[in-house]
Amino acid sequence: MTDVPTTAPDSELELERKPQWRLAGIICLGLLAVLLLSAAFMILWPFMTPILLGAIIVTLTFGLFRRLRTKFKGKSGRAAAVMLVGVTFVLVIPTLILAILLVQQANVVMLKLQSGEAQAMIKRFDLAPYVVWIQRFAPNFDPETLSADRMLLPVIRQVPAFVARHGGAVIGGLAGMVVGFALMLLSMYFFYVEGEAIMVQVSVLSPLPKKYDHEFAAKFKDVIDGTFRGQVFTGLAQGLATGVGLAIAGVPGSGFWGAVAAITSLIPMVGAAAIWIPATIYLAISGSMGRALFLLAWGALVVSLIDNFVRPWAMKGKAELPAIPLLFAVLGGMQAFGFVGLVIGPLVFSLLMSIIDIYRTTFARSARRPAA
Repeated sequence: MTDVPTTAPDSELELERKPQWRLAGIICLGLLAVLLLSAAFMILWPFMTPILLGAIIVTLTFGLFRRLRTKFKGKSGRAAAVMLVGVTFVLVIPTLILAILLVQQANVVMLKLQSGEAQAMIKRFDLAPYVVWIQRFAPNFDPETLSADRMLLPVIRQVPAFVARHGGAVIGGLAGMVVGFALMLLSMYFFYVEGEAIMVQVSVLSPLPKKYDHEFAAKFKDVIDGTFRGQVFTGLAQGLATGVGLAIAGVPGSGFWGAVAAITSLIPMVGAAAIWIPATIYLAISGSMGRALFLLAWGALVVSLIDNFVRPWAMKGKAELPAIPLLFAVLGGMQAFGFVGLVIGPLVFSLLMSIIDIYRTTFARSARRPAA
């Protein structure tokens, strides 16, 4: 019986050594890697938000995790479990308190709007006599279309039916938030326990020199730190502005509601408007139309726009981007990716600047070097 050769013939070894076949192997491996990475990205995309939020929180709190791990004598799993419990209490309890407060205030506002006294007051607030002059320029314009009977009261009467119709969607949204929070906790546990090993493997697989790997890692952490700092300072600024506006308008408990606005400003698509809009409605149905208009203008022009000035200022030192590109990075990132776009937008711009710096300091310098 003929023995099966354990080594390739010399002709096959010589074939493998040829540059064109080595290049073909590298290309095939690269195409396979791109295909598998694309498939993995498509699989993980529906869960990308909780995964990225978990990575962001782990990056911000990894120093505390290390100290806990040292106290637990190197037991990463136990330290990670303690961190998850702490994050749950820090995030869930304030969220529940805010939700209860906002629901209570919404109920008070809606009861006032549904009362006969409030509806009679709204009827008296008629804009038609003040806009008759528009007919001089637009004869087809009907001032009665701006009357409270046609604009506000039908909407108010439809509120209970709207809540009844969309109650299931609200419950489904809450269930989705619970599932997303659970996935975020699982991601956090994995990143706490395996994060350092992942960074080592990424450094091994990276074709870049070590100093550039460290630069990208530092840039990632700086952008996350800057985003967190921007959120905190923006929340404080919007809370302070809301409290000042409420105090000027004479709303009771303006200091407390300003503090609540500082927290709600951290919630995407909610913001401080969850405080000053109900307060404006409350003043309007209470007969203080002048103060209501002031608070509406204050909220729209001061509270809402202060975000565009404070956030770039707070993030500028960490993200290392000029104020105007940073503003576009934040706003564009939120529009493209939602809440996590607060990090992705500045991160993409910062890493792009790093790549440009690498090219300028390495490849451009080599191109200028005279040939020997």
